[in-house]
Amino acid sequence: MKRVAKPKIMLVDDHGVLLSGIQLLLSKINEWEIIGTVSSGEEAVEKVFVWNPDLILMDISMPGIGGIEATKQIKLSHPKVKILMLTMYSEEDYFKKALKAGASGYVLKKAVDTELISAVRTVLQGETYIYPTLSSFLLKGFFGERQEDHSKKSPLSKREKQVLKYVALGFTYQEIADQLYVSVKTVETHKARISEKLNLKKRSELVRYAVAQGLISINE
Repeated sequence: MKRVAKPKIMLVDDHGVLLSGIQLLLSKINEWEIIGTVSSGEEAVEKVFVWNPDLILMDISMPGIGGIEATKQIKLSHPKVKILMLTMYSEEDYFKKALKAGASGYVLKKAVDTELISAVRTVLQGETYIYPTLSSFLLKGFFGERQEDHSKKSPLSKREKQVLKYVALGFTYQEIADQLYVSVKTVETHKARISEKLNLKKRSELVRYAVAQGLISINE
């Protein structure tokens, strides 16, 4: 049987102690491989050609071009590389710039524990991960997308509404499965049906729909 290669992760942060701690934390998980660490955005842009990572854990504030500009450059040359921002900044401006630059997730440094592991898993699954307390920023339409009227009766079943609520709140598939006492595969199936029924693919659209239907509130 052919061995399946583990996802490769590159770490980018100019704080050596924190970088070492993150590397130690993630190295304990046997689901992926830490292929290297760098301390600047410029190095990240260069090393992505050498290491070809599947995911980059990127700090925002660093000397030189910084994490947001590095993300823009990396997404231009390697659009399939997923980038997860890890930062101390919870302000909306940084959040907006990071996602517009192409980041697949945004996690606060104070969550460097199981929250970070969940975020990495979520992004590697192809989903967008937003630190739960920042989810309300998605409701302000900063992507410039047309705000649609979702106030009419929902076509979703009771179970699909439950799944949508947890998705909108930033739960991983595993966390949703644990909450609803079902398998991860069942959650994935419900998520696919939700997107098909609503014709909504982006998480920002699903969040707005969940709010319009009263499944979650901005303050939740």
